[in-house]
Amino acid sequence: MARKGISPVVAVVILIGIAVMAGGLLSSWVSSFMSDSAKQDTCPITTMYTISEATYNSTSGGLMVKVKNAGNDQIYNFTFEADNGTEIVLVPAGYPAADFVLGGGRTQYVSGNASLYNITAVQTVTILTGSCPSYSPSPVKVADI
Repeated sequence: MARKGISPVVAVVILIGIAVMAGGLLSSWVSSFMSDSAKQDTCPITTMYTISEATYNSTSGGLMVKVKNAGNDQIYNFTFEADNGTEIVLVPAGYPAADFVLGGGRTQYVSGNASLYNITAVQTVTILTGSCPSYSPSPVKVADI
C-alpha cells in the first residue's frame, strides 16, 4: 500500500492560516501592552497646579517656589527644572520631603539647592512632580535675591 501525503496546495493554505492567526495574536498582545504603558504616563484630567513667587539666592544657591495645587489630585515628589539660559538642570527638592503630599486646593513653598549642580544663575524655573511626570506648568521667571 503506497502512502500519500497532503497536497502541497493544502499544506500552503494551512501554513498561511497558522501565520495569520499567530500575527493576529501577537498584534493583539502588543496593542494591549502599549495601551497599558500609555495609561501609566498620563495624568488624570483633574491634575493641575501652578507655581509663583520663584526666587533664587545666588549666594547660597537656594531655590524657592510657591506651588498651588489647583486640581483635585494629590501631588508629591517635587523636582525643579531650572534654566540658566544655556542649559536646563533638574534639581530635586530638599523641602518638603519626597513623601510629602500636597492635597487639592493647598499651597506649599518648595525649596532646593541648585549650587549642588554647579548652577550660578537661574532665569526660569518650573516644578515637576513624581505623581504626574507628564504634566508641567509654565516656567516662571525667577527673582534673584
